[in-house]
Amino acid sequence: MKDKKTVFLCTPHKLGDLNYELIKRIESLGFNVLCAVTHSPKNVPYNERFKKNVELIRKADIFIAVLKDYGKDLTAEVGMAYAWDMPRIGINYNAEEKDVMCYYALQKIIEPGQLEEVLSEMIALQ
Repeated sequence: MKDKKTVFLCTPHKLGDLNYELIKRIESLGFNVLCAVTHSPKNVPYNERFKKNVELIRKADIFIAVLKDYGKDLTAEVGMAYAWDMPRIGINYNAEEKDVMCYYALQKIIEPGQLEEVLSEMIALQ
């Protein structure tokens, strides 16, 4: 990989340890990982948290959404990545195709075990 690419990992805080496991898996491939769980302040007004998360998404080269017990915040962030034409991947834990605006805004929806393979392919295309 020529330059170290940055991934924004979009994931619900409530997933706890799974978030840190995914961050570690992505970092092990040589990516920087930005994530609201680790990079967004918790004790600030909501509008400040919003601005920080938008800033984190804009800094990323690749957008990855964790599709497990997700809600409106994740869907809004997927919409931003779509509007900014970022490469977009969804990791499917319990995604529902009927969540049309989130599901179809992602370019690829993969199973959790495919994460390393898909990101390695993206590295090879660099």
